[in-house]
Amino acid sequence: MKTRTCVHWRTEDGDQPGEPVFIARPGGTEEDDGVILSPVFPTKPGRKGFLLVLDGKTFKELARAETPPGVKMPITFHGSFIP
Repeated sequence: MKTRTCVHWRTEDGDQPGEPVFIARPGGTEEDDGVILSPVFPTKPGRKGFLLVLDGKTFKELARAETPPGVKMPITFHGSFIP
């Protein structure tokens, strides 16, 4: 709000991102100090879904974990409580 700018991440080839979840960095001092996790689903045959990891401040892609063949990723993490 202060800088009147925004940051975003764009999908590749029309892939569809799912519900993002913010994970705060332990000991972080700013509200955006952490990462954003989002499942991304392919819209074209032959492409793999993946879990996207973005920097919470810059939205730069830090990593992605592709799903192995035959494994289906949930559309959302909402309501998934995993220890």
